[in-house]
Amino acid sequence: MGKINILSKDTFNKIAAGEVVERPASVVKELIENSIDAKATEIYVEILEGGEKLIKIVDNGEGILEEDMRSAFLPHATSKIRTADDLFSIVTMGFRGEALSSISSVSRVLMRSKAVDNDGREILVEGGEIRYEKFSPMDQGTLMEIRDLFYNVPARKKFLKSPSREGSIISEIVSKISMAHPQISFRLMVEGKEVLRTYGTGNQKDVIRQVYNKKVYENLFYFENHYDSFSVFGYIGNEEISRGSRSHETIFVNKRLVQSKVITTAAEKAFKSFATVSRFPFFVINIEVFPEIIDVNIHPQKAEIKFEDESHIFKSVFGTIHSAMGEGLKDTFAIEEEEEKESFVQLRHPSASAPVYIDIPVDTMKPVNAEEFQKKEHSETVSHQEAKSYESDAGLDIRIREEERPMKKAYWPEDSDESSAKTAKFPMPRIIGQFRDTYILTEIHDELYIFDQHAAHEKINFEKYMTEIREGAVASQGLLIPEIVDLDLEDHQLYLENREVLKEAGFVMEDFGDRSISIREVPLFLGKVQASFYLHEILDNIRNLGKGNKEDVKHLRIATAACKASIKAYEPLTMEEMRHLINELRFISEPFTCPHGRPTLVKLTEKDMQKMFRRIV
Repeated sequence: MGKINILSKDTFNKIAAGEVVERPASVVKELIENSIDAKATEIYVEILEGGEKLIKIVDNGEGILEEDMRSAFLPHATSKIRTADDLFSIVTMGFRGEALSSISSVSRVLMRSKAVDNDGREILVEGGEIRYEKFSPMDQGTLMEIRDLFYNVPARKKFLKSPSREGSIISEIVSKISMAHPQISFRLMVEGKEVLRTYGTGNQKDVIRQVYNKKVYENLFYFENHYDSFSVFGYIGNEEISRGSRSHETIFVNKRLVQSKVITTAAEKAFKSFATVSRFPFFVINIEVFPEIIDVNIHPQKAEIKFEDESHIFKSVFGTIHSAMGEGLKDTFAIEEEEEKESFVQLRHPSASAPVYIDIPVDTMKPVNAEEFQKKEHSETVSHQEAKSYESDAGLDIRIREEERPMKKAYWPEDSDESSAKTAKFPMPRIIGQFRDTYILTEIHDELYIFDQHAAHEKINFEKYMTEIREGAVASQGLLIPEIVDLDLEDHQLYLENREVLKEAGFVMEDFGDRSISIREVPLFLGKVQASFYLHEILDNIRNLGKGNKEDVKHLRIATAACKASIKAYEPLTMEEMRHLINELRFISEPFTCPHGRPTLVKLTEKDMQKMFRRIV
């Protein structure tokens, strides 16, 4: 008996479904693309339990003819292409004819559709088998209901994330597709709640406002350029809305949502020419190109494409965005010239100015106590001299400032029982001074130790913060005025998933509208900070973790982001503050590296100095 088996139709369809239907979001993407190809102007999407229980999509497109209802569920059945040559001139979203057959093989699919001058029809397909087909009155368009996804492939279910996370991925897919098609009105319902609605105005920037928030909308630069075989246009954000992850980077090629390392690298390099921080930009890039010079048939989910001349694409995208950002930043410094208005001076006869008399009330009955006045003056002089004497005796570098500078010391415990109970990881050095208000120079046993004050304080705060989180005793401070933050779809869903984790970490927040939250309390050691900045940093850190993260790992990411509120470089410290900082560093568990892996201190021996000065070879 031969070893080669001819697979059954059911097995073949399930294998194909593994390539096309990776998760509920894949189903939503395929069905929305079918609606777009049907020239729909309104698309309604509804999901329950992250798309596992129900995915419902309704459109007002052309509909499916009565004789095509059954054929639509056959493998490799499509109305988009006829021959292999058509693959090199694809202008539709779909073209393989695998979506409906693959989806119906792993779920229960109910489809209703009505084309122009045709009666409505309904068909039910379960596990790839047609259960019934009948007439069904309805308006023109198509309705798709996908229920019990992966009900007959339980092994696939265990690889899915939580329903809320799967719902967040679907929200991201729908929101990004809506930006590619601003002429289409989209409505997304998640667990009975409307989370997105666009109005089909045809203006991409209006959709960006609906998907993200007002702050993003107000910090965008538009760019546009045209070449022989393609056009580049879209929006790039300034440094104000940059993020710690690539979640806000979107690329469309012929309105198809794709991933492209070439385009991404070009945009990021152009952005970093004008950025002072190592963060990722916000951008929406649209490329309209002749279909003959790209290949969209290189990825199972059509998520990647291949360009005929990638170097030309790179140079064009980089140059277009670079020029737009340069002009945009230049315009922000433009000062409108004041128009000179005609002034008229009324001529008057010269007249002598009369003296002005002021009445000042004086209590002539109250005697002046000269002895009391001299005593008060003498006490002020003595207290001033005592302050100067104390300053010289203590030998401290005491600076008096007009504005209050937070010493970052409120979060440090006193040198007492807690420090003495722990073991010092290195001896207390003799402090020499501070270099460039960033590095603390010290001496230990004839060796020079240089401390990075920001890295050192960051690690101190990090370890103390993690200890408080583990013990459930995070000290929080209430904000005098709660800070209102507008979140986009993905960030808001991520916040809802991790609300309890954030609360354990000292962040107390409440819902404030559809996708807005009110930050009421933050960890005490953050001091006076912009809470919204740290919230976005924390959400980006959690997003980068991926699937199946334990709470302690999320706490680690939260602490890493939050500890950026430590002492900064170029911040002058007194001798007492430097001594306190280094003494605290001595008693933590891992004092030699910061939370990001950078060293907190370096050592230079006398031999190292002699080598630098060529005293020894």
